[in-house]
Amino acid sequence: MKYLNCLVLLALISCGSEIVKKNYDTSGYRTSGVEQFFLAELPSWANFSAAGGCFKTSSFHYLDFSKLKDAYQLNYPQMIELQAQYNERLENYFRSTAVRFLKPVEEASFFSNTLEQVRGGVKSFKLPQVNEVEVIWFESFTSDELKALAKSERFNEKLPILFSSCHSKQSLNQWIMQEQLEEVGFQTITAEWLSPFDSLAKLKAGLRLELSGLFPKNIKVTLTTAKNKQTTELILP
Repeated sequence: MKYLNCLVLLALISCGSEIVKKNYDTSGYRTSGVEQFFLAELPSWANFSAAGGCFKTSSFHYLDFSKLKDAYQLNYPQMIELQAQYNERLENYFRSTAVRFLKPVEEASFFSNTLEQVRGGVKSFKLPQVNEVEVIWFESFTSDELKALAKSERFNEKLPILFSSCHSKQSLNQWIMQEQLEEVGFQTITAEWLSPFDSLAKLKAGLRLELSGLFPKNIKVTLTTAKNKQTTELILP
């Protein structure tokens, strides 16, 4: 059953054009009370972004937005925050211990605590007062190209945001520090923000993020990729 569920989720995030509609019953391998809100976890060989051409740095846990919406009346910004914060919290925990899995009671506690934070207004993605942002697709550029962009003066009047198809928030921030680019002031949007659900909590083919869930309507958003490269993972407002 676990193998079958993984194949179903893999079909959802593939490049296929058909929308796959399945009933994600994960009770076969989850025993905590929150199992209904999780989609099947992908095996390492399938934890891959076709758009970015890279394996993801973490085994991200994707949430069932349709069930979250029905159970807790969450809106789209809250649901993507919940998924991102849960994965960030999980990665922080795994980095601090040799354990690589959660007990059911720990899973329920992590989920419930993160849910309460999100419902209380806690945000992982916080924007300063700006009128314009430029979202830069990390995987479409070489390291040298990104450093050249960062050292240009194009960000004097707008906020630069790095989007990664495969990096987690921690691993992308590590790259920024490694390349000594902290002074650029990059914000980050990383792979834990992507979902197979749209803003109406409808299941779609492929992982994506509707940027209208992160940016107010009064902010101008532009997407920058390397020449002749495109991504379907970000939906502009």
